[in-house]
Amino acid sequence: MSERSSKVSRRKFLSGSAKALTGALAAGKLRLPLYLLGGNGIASLFNGCTDNERELQDITENLNAEEIARTFEELLMDTPPEKLYELYNKFCLTHFGAEIDPVVYNSFGKKLAVDPGSRWEHYSERSAVICRTTTLPARSYIKYGPSGMYDKRSDLSERYFYTHLHYLNDLEPDSRYNYKIVFVDERGNSMESEERVFRTEPRPDAIRIPGDLGSPPFMLDKAGGYYLVTEDIRAGRTAFSVEADHVTLDLGGHTVTHGNTLIEDLDHRELSQSGNGIRRRGPSPLRGLRIVNGKLKQGEAENNTDYYAADDMLRPDPDRREQLDYNINRGFSNIELAHCEEVEIAGVTSEYRWHQTWGMRFEQAFGKYDIHHNVFLDKGTQMFSRHGAGGARSLGFRDMKEEALSERNDMRIHHNLIKRTRQNGFNGARIVHNNEIYVDSWAVNSFAVSPFNDHGQVYENKIFMTGYYGCGILWATEELRARDNFIHMESINTMIDPPEEGRRLIETWGEQDVLIGMRITNYGEGGQQREDFCYENNVIFGRSRGDVIMRGTALYSDYSIEDVVVENNRIKILAEDETVEKASCVVAQGAHNDRSRHLPLYYKECVLESNMCNIRFGDEYGRGSNHRFVNCTIVKAGDHPHYHTFVFDGGSSVFNHALIDCDFTGGAAYDDVYWRNTHSKSNYRIDWTLTVKTDPNADIRIYDRKKKNVFNGTSGDGGQTQVVLTQSVIRPPEWTEDGEETAVLKKTGFQEDKLFPYTVVVKKGEARKSKTVKLTRPRTIRI
Repeated sequence: MSERSSKVSRRKFLSGSAKALTGALAAGKLRLPLYLLGGNGIASLFNGCTDNERELQDITENLNAEEIARTFEELLMDTPPEKLYELYNKFCLTHFGAEIDPVVYNSFGKKLAVDPGSRWEHYSERSAVICRTTTLPARSYIKYGPSGMYDKRSDLSERYFYTHLHYLNDLEPDSRYNYKIVFVDERGNSMESEERVFRTEPRPDAIRIPGDLGSPPFMLDKAGGYYLVTEDIRAGRTAFSVEADHVTLDLGGHTVTHGNTLIEDLDHRELSQSGNGIRRRGPSPLRGLRIVNGKLKQGEAENNTDYYAADDMLRPDPDRREQLDYNINRGFSNIELAHCEEVEIAGVTSEYRWHQTWGMRFEQAFGKYDIHHNVFLDKGTQMFSRHGAGGARSLGFRDMKEEALSERNDMRIHHNLIKRTRQNGFNGARIVHNNEIYVDSWAVNSFAVSPFNDHGQVYENKIFMTGYYGCGILWATEELRARDNFIHMESINTMIDPPEEGRRLIETWGEQDVLIGMRITNYGEGGQQREDFCYENNVIFGRSRGDVIMRGTALYSDYSIEDVVVENNRIKILAEDETVEKASCVVAQGAHNDRSRHLPLYYKECVLESNMCNIRFGDEYGRGSNHRFVNCTIVKAGDHPHYHTFVFDGGSSVFNHALIDCDFTGGAAYDDVYWRNTHSKSNYRIDWTLTVKTDPNADIRIYDRKKKNVFNGTSGDGGQTQVVLTQSVIRPPEWTEDGEETAVLKKTGFQEDKLFPYTVVVKKGEARKSKTVKLTRPRTIRI
């Protein structure tokens, strides 16, 4: 797509209260871009567009980031859905976006542009749906009309997104339309696409709904049938039931509201006792289903209210759970399919709010699924159980058939926008890419992406998290590839009196108010097999406040976890106030077993930047050993009074950690360590690579300061060898050589066991030469 860019002057956006606004900005109270504050600039750009734009124009200097965060974190579970989403939008406007930190522009560039590979559109008889993604967050709308008149406007997006999906309605059939997409980023930079042309598609063969089918539930029972919705639909219970193969359901750009009747006799198996938007049940496989172009929304009745939170989300009452498990997460989804293959869903908006419901649920799926260019919006807070088949999820697969559980899984989720989810985002598909996901966690283990177990690929997603306990990208079983993802975390304090009293769906046992970018966990005493994970070129950024926990990565080591590499990731974690205690780029977690058996876990060529802690070796959740950092850059950012490069935590000895050829900058130091809660056998090493150049096929021996032989080898045919040698081993003050393990009481200070200088001895035939090397950086010597 070619584009025409222009800058809109910021001065145009100032209203009559410019003096007051300028004062608020100078005081640091106002965190919004200026053009959100009213005036004629954006009004002229979006003239006559939507009420959403006018609402943003009404924001005043009294709406600042701190006040918004405080109001948002104090929301309770009975907050009305519309009020909840209104406040969440304001939180996103003030806490996410490209203007928050340079990390966004450093990652995606400063130019607003359209991703040419993101283009998708569908043209129907009287409607169209068009989607693009941009390199930076922007608000957008489409102007369109016949013969280039551009007298119509689509809705303006309510906040700044990377993913832009718009519906064009009330079109004339078999008619030509011109359109342009207009984008405006947070700086006021506008971009207008080139003119494009489409023609509405007449469908004389369409089965029209409701005209040809009467009233809901509409039975889609013609094999190969094309069903076209011609007006908004309100269904008391279920709206559509798919009964035949190779059905296309074109929602015609309309809104289908389902479950408008209170259903007290819910049975997800029975059509007459469920309230889905679109459903398909039955024991025999159904092949071929396409759903496009419209909105599905849970209705006005307050259904599913039995599924309110258990007193303890971790351990719900067994009798109540047995009673509720039968219908858990079923019967009210916007889309609920069973035993289907060859499914495509695109250009659909899925909106849900009821307790314990999903947007789209696929059971016993097999074959190909292509779920793309959709929008999901969760306006709810409540759920009965967060576990297994429970919880709340935008889209998920359950009980997949055998072939779908293997590397033959042919399911893909891409180019979707989750505007908000109270818990989980996506799971079940082998390939998850180019999605934009916003997690507002109301329960423990709110996962943006749960990768597929076998040969999963998670790439180029953008994930934004806040709330009670959110995680960006989880683990798998084998051959996981997670690359080029962007994760932004903003902590809030949801607890009232921890650990017993909180505002969200708390568990009094365990951690509270936690955000984690990427995570691997082995439960119990460990031993779960995980193999061949690569996390490459990801960016993780987070800001923490108050009594919270923030972890850029929290990856377990174990004797059963092997070949895990984190390569070329940039992680930046900041503490926004002096009450923060646990915010780290990396937490070296591990299984609760014999840590001397933990296999190495590698971080290579990563940048770890923090004003609080770059690397935390263990914490209360997991204590790992043998984490190795190779060619990493360790950066201190700012002057937080509680900063330390390394913190040892978790209450046990953790050891065999190594930093190899790492660069310490900005005040970070190899010997800046704080022994917060650990035991005396804890340690880490500072290692450097020594390159020895000599004659080909010479014998090489290396001895440390204590005359211990640490290397025997040859120079090979090339006359060169490389050896990683230890500069120092850093241990707690209480460490003793006899090996007795005690709790570390002295939080600062350390013992440094320096193993240099090294003596390098080279022999070839009768000739013998040696050289002494002081090793405090990578060195190359010639003998």
